[in-house]
Parts: sequence; structure tokens; C-alpha cells
Amino acid sequence: MLWVVVLYAAFQPGLMSVDTIDQYAQGLRGVFDDVHPPLGSLLLGLSGRLVGSPWLILVGQLLLLAGSMALLVRSPDGRMRRRGLFILGAFLVVPTVWALAVILWKDVMAAAVLLGAVAALKCRRPLLALVLLMAGTAFRHNALVAALPLAIPVMAQLSRPRWRWPLRALVLAVLVAGLALTPSLINRALGASKGWAAGQLFVFDLAGIYVAHPELFPGSTLEQDISAPELARSYSPFHVGSLLLGSPDARPVLLESLPGRRDVLVREWTRVVRAQPVAYAHHRWETFRRLIGAFEGPVFFPFQVRIQPNPWGFQLPDQGMLHQWLRSGADLVKNSLLFRGWAWLGALTVLTLLSLFDVRRRPLAFFTALSGLGYGLSYLVISIGCDFRFLYWSVIATFAALALRVTGEAPASQTPSK
Repeated sequence: MLWVVVLYAAFQPGLMSVDTIDQYAQGLRGVFDDVHPPLGSLLLGLSGRLVGSPWLILVGQLLLLAGSMALLVRSPDGRMRRRGLFILGAFLVVPTVWALAVILWKDVMAAAVLLGAVAALKCRRPLLALVLLMAGTAFRHNALVAALPLAIPVMAQLSRPRWRWPLRALVLAVLVAGLALTPSLINRALGASKGWAAGQLFVFDLAGIYVAHPELFPGSTLEQDISAPELARSYSPFHVGSLLLGSPDARPVLLESLPGRRDVLVREWTRVVRAQPVAYAHHRWETFRRLIGAFEGPVFFPFQVRIQPNPWGFQLPDQGMLHQWLRSGADLVKNSLLFRGWAWLGALTVLTLLSLFDVRRRPLAFFTALSGLGYGLSYLVISIGCDFRFLYWSVIATFAALALRVTGEAPASQTPSK
């Protein structure tokens, strides 16, 4: 609780990026699009209506992160409990966790509910875990990748001992289908307009290939937005934003024009990737390498540091000593291993392999590590930028899997499923 109070006092009502401000505005209006998953926008707007700012979401995600990790380190064994408390202390102190936990991002919301799902599974509450996994897939477009491994222990806890594998497989298939359908069902329920967020990925990939092979550019649908020389000036493997925002010497590719060209872009992407698979792989690797910090130079956008200008006058208490002390601590390590994604993915790889050899005794540790690892690696093919926030669940999953390995997991027969 002290952790929550300190971070709230230093960063309330929560750091807000341009995306967060857009989501908050949508939530207040009650008019949503699916570029930003509308569940997060709905909750941000609900907080605004109730208390005049999004601070309820800040407190909620902080409580869920801290409370879930506290549950994961509990153990009846005194020695294991002491080790678990050490992990909890590291979790609360490491800037990689708290410097992003105070940001009102969909990445943080998704990570918080996914961690809650892991804690619910340790406490043998599979239905609660399922609800939290569904929320995770609704908070973040690609969180399904993280939720799928955790659906397996949900199935195992829901299943009765007498059930054979065909029936268990059927239950798992239903769970997977439910998780996959959750975002679209919520979008429909909230009346979210289709913005085709994935269009940014297709533009980013095409630009990466065309910069390497400009001879392929003539005839591209992007010609109506930008010329080949402009494309070369705008493209950066660090982020698609440079293409969408444009620059003084290059016109932008208009995001709002992409939904109307969806079929054309998909066909063009398929044709160009097939023609130049090496260039595509190179573009993907260069972006992923920068995302995980495997390059010389400072980490690209390790965390948000302020509230962007907004019509509601939200400001941070950035003149306070507590805020300045915490911010200086995060700035001190923002280019260290703590914010290098390769270090966290490497740790998850080790935890996944160790847990695999012990999967019968600690299945939840294995599936949690696999969830974080698979989620991080998925950005090799879907990343549109190198923001460290994309790897936040991988960071949280590292601590969760380690806690489960150190403190153990409750035996299946200890308490009934609810």
C-alpha cells in the first residue's frame, strides 16, 4: 500500500501520452474507435466522469500490480517466503516496473490484468483468471499472444479429474475462441468505429522494403501520399510515426486514409514481401533489434516523462521533491540493462527452459514465462516502433515466473476451483 501511495503522490493523476489523451477524450464523449482498444478508453472516461480525472485508473493499476505480486510471493514455507519477499522488494523498487506503472497506457493496463490472472491461477480461481485474461485481450490488440499460454492452466483448473483429453482439448478450444473474440465483441458493444490500427504495420513494412528497393515503388498505393525520395527521408526503423506525421521535407502518409485502402494495402504487402523476403526480414530485425536495445546508443523512449498538453489542464506535481527524486532515479538507469529488452527476454528464456524441466511440479511458472517470452518475441513481426513499453508484460512476467519458481505453487487438491 505504501508503494501505491508514494507513486500516486509523485505522479497523480498519471502520466499521459498523446494516445492516452485521445483515449480519455473518447471515453468522456462515449464515442470510440478501435485504433485504441475502447475498453481502456471507456474506463479512463468513466474515471473522468466520476472524479474529474483519470487518477482512479492509476490507483487501480498500481493496486493490481502490487497486490497480485504480493499474492504470488506468499508461501507457507518460511525460507521460501523470505525469498519471495526479496523478489517482491525488487519488483517494487526496480524503475523498470514503477516508471511505467504510473503511465496510463494500454500496455500497463494489459500487464496489470495479466498479472492478476496469474495470481488468480495460483489461488486456484480459474474463472476470475479467465475474466482477467479476457480483459487483457481487450486492453491491448496483441495481448492474445500473452493470454493463450495462460489459457492452458485455466483449462487444467476448470477440468474435472475424470475428464479425458478430448474433452479437455474441447474446453481449451472454447477458451481460446472466447479470448480471440473478446476484443471484437467489446468493440461492437461499445459501437467502436473501425480505424484499422493494423494498417500502420503494413505501411511500415512496405516503407522498409521500398527504401531498400526503390525500383519496386512505382505503382504502389503509397504514391498518392508520398514520393520515393520523401519515403527514404521519412522512414526510420525506430518508429512508424515518422511516416505518419511527415516532416518539413516529406509529406505524411495519412492514417485516416488507410481503412479505405485496406484490401489494396494487404495485397500489395503480400506481393512485395514475397518478392523481397530478405529485405522484409532485414527491416523486421532492425526494428526488433532496436526495440530490445541490442544496439549502441540510448534506449529509444524508455518511458513517458510528462503529461502532454491537454484541454483539461492536467499537470504533474513535478515541482515536488518526491517526484523529482523518483524521476532522477529512473533517468539514472534508463539506458542500463534494466531498460534493455534483450536482458529481460534472455531471463525469460532461461526461466522458460528451467520451468519446462520442472513443468509437472510448477506448470504455472512455465506458462507464465512462456506468456512473457512469446509476447516479447511476437514484436519481431508486429512491431511498429521501438518503445520499451511494448515489452512491459515481458518484464512483469519475468518477476511473476521467478516468484512462482521460488515460492512454489499450491497443489491442485488444496482448494476447490471456484
